[in-house]
Amino acid sequence: MNSKNNSMDIITEKNEKQYDTHAKDWQIAMDSNVGHKYLEKPAMERELPEDLMGKTVLCIGVGSGDELIEILKKHPSKIVGIDVSTKLLDIAKTRFPHVEFQKMEMADLHFPDNNFDFIYSSLTFHYAKDWDLLLSEVGRVLRDDGELLFSTHHPIYWGRQTPTGNKYINARGITLTEHTAVLPADIEITYYNHANEDAIREAVGYAGFEIIHSFAPSVIDVPLNNMSENESVKYQKLKIKNKETPLFLIVKAVKKRNRDRKVMG
Repeated sequence: MNSKNNSMDIITEKNEKQYDTHAKDWQIAMDSNVGHKYLEKPAMERELPEDLMGKTVLCIGVGSGDELIEILKKHPSKIVGIDVSTKLLDIAKTRFPHVEFQKMEMADLHFPDNNFDFIYSSLTFHYAKDWDLLLSEVGRVLRDDGELLFSTHHPIYWGRQTPTGNKYINARGITLTEHTAVLPADIEITYYNHANEDAIREAVGYAGFEIIHSFAPSVIDVPLNNMSENESVKYQKLKIKNKETPLFLIVKAVKKRNRDRKVMG
């Protein structure tokens, strides 16, 4: 088990407080968020394994548990969901009483080595300022040949959001820039941005993963007459925006056997 037990940094605390303060509004907003409904979630669902029967699953940044609906359909033997927001976890516990939830930072996972068969994370990894440390931890708790599926902010689009002026340079000299943005439900977040897609893929490979598939998802086609007028307007704007500059990046990777753990916890 990892024994770092680092205290939560000030940015993580800030993001946690934002999600805690707006947890109920966030859950409501997710039901009508066109970016999630017609872009990120459908793409992530398509990349899920066909069957998780007998498998153990870790959901990083589980929030209020929306992704669990599809994962549970794959019949895993066990799911553990982690998040830094107590209030979002409280909502998730009510919605999914048979799932195990723990408050935990993703770069300091309190699980034994080789503990999970599949790790899933939806739009959470960009909160980490050091992906080498993050992916080292993810790889540590994932079994050999286990699969990692995650989505994150696309660095081109999100690199245009408000910069704080701060940068983080990790131990091997990789620089991530710090930015702020306002999400639905007036949640003000701070996140870290890579220079480009290749930098994200390089970090995944450096951590001992083999990338199976990485792509910027497209908005799914849905008849406009199935939507309200308000949703239709938002949907059409989303299509234009995502075509001009992709909003998200999705990566599916497998942990190599006997990987060289270059970053130790």
